[in-house]
Amino acid sequence: MRRRGFTLIELLVVIVVIGILIALLMPAVQSARAAAQRLQCQNNLRQIGLAVGAYVVERNAFPMSSTAGAGRGVNHSWLAMILPGLEQRPLFNAYNFQWENHAAANRSAAGTKVAVYLCPANPLSTDPLASERVVQADGKTYPAGSAFARNHFAANWGGGLSATAQDFAKTKGNHRGVMTTVRVVAPRGTTFCVRPQDVRDGLSNTILAGEKRDGQGWAVGGYGGGDFEAAPEPVAMDVPELRTLVTGSFHPAQANFAFCDGSVRALRPTIDRKTWYALLTRDGREAVGNDAY
Repeated sequence: MRRRGFTLIELLVVIVVIGILIALLMPAVQSARAAAQRLQCQNNLRQIGLAVGAYVVERNAFPMSSTAGAGRGVNHSWLAMILPGLEQRPLFNAYNFQWENHAAANRSAAGTKVAVYLCPANPLSTDPLASERVVQADGKTYPAGSAFARNHFAANWGGGLSATAQDFAKTKGNHRGVMTTVRVVAPRGTTFCVRPQDVRDGLSNTILAGEKRDGQGWAVGGYGGGDFEAAPEPVAMDVPELRTLVTGSFHPAQANFAFCDGSVRALRPTIDRKTWYALLTRDGREAVGNDAY
């Protein structure tokens, strides 16, 4: 018996049906992918929070956001200091804190990608950033010859250096976070390593670290590297020149933050500014309810 094949019309109908099914399934697939990326990002922040917690248990102080002082070995990041707590002991041992992060002694270590420091939802390039493109607080750049592996998470140091943080600085002052550069003369006195007992607003009401869309490198301490500035909202508009400075993400309408008690929570851009600022200060004595965000 002779078998009848598909007619052209039948084939076109099948193709159309398949196309419709794909169109119906794509949003679900994209939604599932976005949810998985969001969970992975939160898990990365949770691991970072646990690593900071281990550091605090050992030293009774949060890590400084960046090293400072005269001589060699300045501007190292807190992200370099907590590597042992992230099962990155070999990388930590290879990193030489006695020399600058851009020195030849740190060229290999500082250029090593650390997966937990990256958000999987971030579409930007994760290629290492050339050292001569790293911009410091004074506008100067590093010497050429090195490159820094990227980071998408940054410490809450308390804000106040850039134009984006002027409203926060005017309202709350600066150096009000939990990880700050020490021995800096600020309006409230010389800065110090913050201890858990210094977080008078409560560990569960104080942000430890959060997402930003781009970082100049996990080994780069301070301005535009391992810190974030206190913009008027947690999910700032995506302006390329601000990606390295303020918090934000590529998750839909939210950014993830680790709190000092080890919890991880998502904040939306619609959060009340007073609440947002209160979460950034360690000792502002603001009352923040559980339903405030």
